[in-house]
Amino acid sequence: MSFDPAVAVIGSQIVGSAMQALQTGAAAEPAVAALAPAGAEEVSALAAAAFVAEATQMLAFLTAAHTELARTGNALVEIARIYAETDGAAARRLNELRPAVGYRIAG
Repeated sequence: MSFDPAVAVIGSQIVGSAMQALQTGAAAEPAVAALAPAGAEEVSALAAAAFVAEATQMLAFLTAAHTELARTGNALVEIARIYAETDGAAARRLNELRPAVGYRIAG
């Protein structure tokens, strides 16, 4: 079995993107929750409340999705590390077991 060492780089990029998205969502939450109604009548108040509820639910959904992306990126980094360590240990062991090979020069 083999793996591509670029998997760790890709995993790190996924984590970075997910963390940036989480920060952006956290920064947007106060503005979404503080939405003022367009007018003083009941319809505007109800519309603003419905928008805040929907936006809050969407931000929670996006937070969960980006958290899962970060977990996936971390898992890819960890998998790449495990494969690299295992391959390195196997290569070292094979080098220890390999008999010295030499060629006699005819002459």
